[in-house]
Amino acid sequence: MKLGKIEKWFIIAPQRGRQTINRAEKLLHFINMKEKQNFLEVGCGSGAVSKHIAQKYLLNVTGTDVDTELTQRAQKNIDDIQNVRFQAADAADLPFEDNEFDIVLSFYVMHHISNWLDALKEIKRVLKPNGYFIYSDILFPKWVEKIGKSFKHNYGITTFHDLNSFIEKNNFSTIHSSLKKLLVFNHYEAVYQRNE
Repeated sequence: MKLGKIEKWFIIAPQRGRQTINRAEKLLHFINMKEKQNFLEVGCGSGAVSKHIAQKYLLNVTGTDVDTELTQRAQKNIDDIQNVRFQAADAADLPFEDNEFDIVLSFYVMHHISNWLDALKEIKRVLKPNGYFIYSDILFPKWVEKIGKSFKHNYGITTFHDLNSFIEKNNFSTIHSSLKKLLVFNHYEAVYQRNE
């Protein structure tokens, strides 16, 4: 789902980019990275995280977003960063080969995707065995899922149970996870590793 103007303004704000980079840095400490590994950011928005990771860790970074305007914006000012690229792509239909990426990151994307389970299946498909999936998003309690059924065509109503069920059924190990309970939804972040 493409973002509205207000959501897009929030996503491209420099402060938001810095906050997301800081969150990514905290979670990257849980994984073993090596130069030249292939890194995918699903839902890259302004591209701040992708650019940061390409420069700091010297990974081959691909940033995708369903919104062409955002990927075009992210593509600007990357002449001095040879190891990053951006392209428009639907998270539920990624244009990449199986087992192409060593690390996949998805921050605050799944709740914008009505068929978020399909997006997770695609992430697993493009992730190499023993690769890492870094996830951060909002999760809803069961009672919100029941109310939110009428909104599911626009938003992904992800519950902890549903996400955890996917992780277990698809042979991922949890390296780190953190759940912060809020009033209507919860903030959840995790680092998973795909088992062979």
